[in-house]
Amino acid sequence: MTDDTGSSISFYTPGADDIEASEALVAFSDCEMIEINAQMVMVINRQNGNQLIISPQVAEGLKTCIDFKTITEHAQHLVKTRPELAGQESMAVGALEQLDTAGILLHASDISERLAQESSRNLPPTRVFVTTCDRPGALERLLQSLRQVKQLAQHDNLFVVDDSRDSDNRDANRELVGSFNRTSAREIHYIGPSEQKALLEGLIVRLPQCERDIRFLLDAQVWQDFATYGRARNLCLMFSVGYRTLMLDDDVLLESILSPIVERGVSVGGKAARQAGFFESKDEMFSAVKRADFDPLSGHARFLGSHLGSALMELNEGRFAAEQLQNCNASIASVFEPDSPILVTQNGTLGDPGTGSVHWGITLDDASLRRLAQEPQGVRAALENRLAWLGCTRANFFKLSVISQITGLDNSYLLPPYFPVFRGEDMLFGAMLLSVQPNGAVLEYPWGVPHLPVDERSFSVDDAIATGGHLGLISQNIASSADPQSGATPEQNLSRLALELERISVRSDERLRLDFRASLARNHAASLGLFADRCFMAEELKSPELQELLDRGLKEYNQAIASPSTPLGIDGVPEDMTEAEFFSQFREMAHGFAGALASWNEVRGAAAEVSQNLIESREMIPL
Repeated sequence: MTDDTGSSISFYTPGADDIEASEALVAFSDCEMIEINAQMVMVINRQNGNQLIISPQVAEGLKTCIDFKTITEHAQHLVKTRPELAGQESMAVGALEQLDTAGILLHASDISERLAQESSRNLPPTRVFVTTCDRPGALERLLQSLRQVKQLAQHDNLFVVDDSRDSDNRDANRELVGSFNRTSAREIHYIGPSEQKALLEGLIVRLPQCERDIRFLLDAQVWQDFATYGRARNLCLMFSVGYRTLMLDDDVLLESILSPIVERGVSVGGKAARQAGFFESKDEMFSAVKRADFDPLSGHARFLGSHLGSALMELNEGRFAAEQLQNCNASIASVFEPDSPILVTQNGTLGDPGTGSVHWGITLDDASLRRLAQEPQGVRAALENRLAWLGCTRANFFKLSVISQITGLDNSYLLPPYFPVFRGEDMLFGAMLLSVQPNGAVLEYPWGVPHLPVDERSFSVDDAIATGGHLGLISQNIASSADPQSGATPEQNLSRLALELERISVRSDERLRLDFRASLARNHAASLGLFADRCFMAEELKSPELQELLDRGLKEYNQAIASPSTPLGIDGVPEDMTEAEFFSQFREMAHGFAGALASWNEVRGAAAEVSQNLIESREMIPL
């Protein structure tokens, strides 16, 4: 380590012997920057303790060197973006080499060497859950697909969680499960209203002091005026404490579809890992893809709960090399350890992408945008048809999970609960999971499942592009608070989250309004930058349809940023609600969720006992 704080670095012109840059992959990551005065900034590498004084210009440039590239590639980027360099690449190379010599830059080889260490654990059994809501037609099709799965016996138990509001649909779903059980060697447990009530009452008997928190997370009567996506997922968590959990949407088919876009190897913290391809018809779509020789339940269970080092070695078919980190985010890759548990597994999608907007395709990577622009059916038809492949082209490890049509969760670890209502619950869960278990990993497989909704879904390219906000906005601050080096236990992290939500619940209307505007403005600013970049590409691709769509997006985001935003524009907020009523309800919900988080670990413990008693009673198996 160096303690020479008097040395400094600024952009300079090196001699001829200094110009040759190392081809090693490096990045600027995991460093503290301390402004000393207008001429000096101290940078301290958190991993090795090395420190150096640099100029403010260098400090600003380094903030953009966060992906693993060669020094030459970083220099080429800097001369395009830093006016003070004025095209002088050799000057940038010299500055970066000085930083590297001082031990400030992070090397990809150090990460690949660390992750090459294998670490294994005994995996708990899996439990499989289908969540359904008022779609008996979809459930019937899924159960037919489930009959074709040859290895159902490897799973500890199967469940259908029924969140239907219509009693006729509940009766139909129960009968479908009963019919399956009468003809299948593997039975399914049905969790309908009476079974959910039995769980609820069993928990309250054991934890009467937590009744309010239990009802907040699980009681359908508390949320009868809301769509309860997260509540259904909480029921899955309650019936699988100590197990690995596989949660299925009811409108999928249990077939594993290999990515039609294939890349070798494995990605760790890679960008643009997800790509998209588009189809004109279902016949064309299914003829263009290849089915895998495993079912998606077995596919998820293969690495769910495994340690990253062992999974990485197997998926990569050998040692993970430093060059595989090229263009990957160093901040993400650097926090992985060989014993990081894979807490979440995800998969891609064939068919309906499952997004709440038709405009998902114009926010993807360059290769996907190029495919969209060249679609014979045209951009509008490709987006509105919702017949696509969307998924990773190779196995990808990252930190912040979302949800896929089948999601694996290792519930033998302390996982947070889902917020019971509203869309965006998956993003909030992912942010909370990262905060509670910052050393965990997320794995998305390079295969997907067919997602073919039975209900009619209509989306138009003419719909608004700039959104009015969603539950996921809260996740930005939660995710940024995650600290894998803090040494705090998951229980302590969960308590910290509960306290933060409690603080939010007592903020004034004005403060909440400002918080919302700031979060939405950051979201809109990021989208604005993305659309500006895409507009340059659309000109190159010579696609008038795409150009018109991107131009409209730019206009909408510019207008959205210029106008004061209101939370009343969030999808799902009643039209007749006032801001005062919204903030009052928001505070009430934040307070309720804070209490639920504070009690969650205790509730999980009781749920393991209550749910197992219900399972063993066999009262949840309709025949």
